[in-house]
Amino acid sequence: QQAINMKEALQNDEPDKIGALLDFGFTHKKRMAEGITNQLIEDIYHTAREAGATGGKISGAGGGGFMTFYCPKETKTQVERAVVKYGGHGQPFRFTKDAMTSWTENIQP
Repeated sequence: QQAINMKEALQNDEPDKIGALLDFGFTHKKRMAEGITNQLIEDIYHTAREAGATGGKISGAGGGGFMTFYCPKETKTQVERAVVKYGGHGQPFRFTKDAMTSWTENIQP
């Protein structure tokens, strides 16, 4: 249901709803299984939320590896600065009408 709600938010040009949906999903995921999070992840999540992120998602096996946050444009810089102390950084992305696109680089020595 969460994916459907996110799709509808994007289709209706309401991207700011995504943060609340991510926060809802993260909160419920933590209740379903142990090991989803730890104190460091909680600290990073709280710091990003305090800086202006409206929600986030953790990805990766065994309690993390990658965190995604949604924040309104006006808080993007503050959120990026807030997670730097944990070794985090911003990663540019954009929504497209063509769904997800992925690629790999074939770099040869």
